[in-house]
Amino acid sequence: MSVSRIWMFAAVRDADGVVGLGSVNEPRQGLVFVDFTGGTMAHRRQFGGGKKSEAVARACFGNMNAPVIFDATAGLGRDAFVNAYLGATVHLFERNPVVRLLLKNGLERAARTGDSEIYHERMILENVPDIASYTGPVIPDTVYLDPMYPERQKSALVKKEMRTFHDLIGIDDDRHELLTVARNMASRRVVMKNPKWAEVLDEKGKVAEVVTKNHRFDIYSPVRSSEQ
Repeated sequence: MSVSRIWMFAAVRDADGVVGLGSVNEPRQGLVFVDFTGGTMAHRRQFGGGKKSEAVARACFGNMNAPVIFDATAGLGRDAFVNAYLGATVHLFERNPVVRLLLKNGLERAARTGDSEIYHERMILENVPDIASYTGPVIPDTVYLDPMYPERQKSALVKKEMRTFHDLIGIDDDRHELLTVARNMASRRVVMKNPKWAEVLDEKGKVAEVVTKNHRFDIYSPVRSSEQ
């Protein structure tokens, strides 16, 4: 994982208790924050598809109705939210301490809406930053990886505030190591989300894929199952 230039960024809390991330170099940009109850996530929950139409769920659920998923690179928690509202129990891990703060704040605010089943029972922010550090009793059915890739080109489609987020996270250049740890932890499958142009990290271990317009979800067999 590349080192982030944290001194370029600031986390602020507004009067409503929202913790947001902004660039001190570009104070007019919008803040990045986690919001599970409004905006895009609310629309997706109300009008989005089910397990068969949501690509991330098709990849992570397979034939399972309510899998236990370790989201090893949770980021802003959007894919974790989709999997949770469709019935999975998702354990979230985030290596960047600033993004982890945003996630914690987003979950706490969402829990105050009263939907505790999702935000307390099916979305669990773990106390360790990565799956390699996890020593708890839970064995995940699926480990989900969404590593940060370098942008191939600057695009107007990427909002300026999200570029701030990308700059903070940096590039996850340890993708092979992440995949190895995940395949040794999962009991059913490992899913890695990639841009469509990205290489397949392990051709022999890959067993399937789910492809969308811009992304490819590579599905790998776990080492645990192959040893049984």
